[in-house]
Amino acid sequence: MVKATVRKFGAIHILVNNAAHMKDNKAVLDTTEKEWERSIDVTLKGTFLCSKHAIPDMIKAGGGSIINISSVGGLVGFENYSAYCAAKGGVIQLTKSLAIDYGRFNIRANAICPGPIQTGISPRKGSKLSKHQLEMTVLGRTGSPMEVASVALFLASNESSYVTGASLVVDGGWTAR
Repeated sequence: MVKATVRKFGAIHILVNNAAHMKDNKAVLDTTEKEWERSIDVTLKGTFLCSKHAIPDMIKAGGGSIINISSVGGLVGFENYSAYCAAKGGVIQLTKSLAIDYGRFNIRANAICPGPIQTGISPRKGSKLSKHQLEMTVLGRTGSPMEVASVALFLASNESSYVTGASLVVDGGWTAR
């Protein structure tokens, strides 16, 4: 993926790691080791591997911006989402380590922590989970993908040239409670 990007565009300056496995939503005692590993592999290991392979080319290019999509689930716990929350919390800590380790190469690393965003995998409107999400937000609505994309665009731009190691929360006030 990195080699193909460099071949096509000449360099890599921006990396967005946006992956999550949310299918095995269970409490710890009900989670199999295989389910745990799948969530960690997709969500955290994937972020690690993409960063590991992109950073050398970012260094060659003179710097860049790594944007990791975490979640409010990386900041607060969710019932029956133990593997997901652990993986997203790991993404936040990996982001901080990347910022520390590679800042001297003009590489910034930041995380975005979305709350409920209306996407194709969102809970059905009117469902118990959908109602719970709306109750948890201060704004009383779900966010749009563009509201997260705007934050990613800011982090990719020179407007955020002094922002690194941060977790920007885009959650309609969920974590303010």
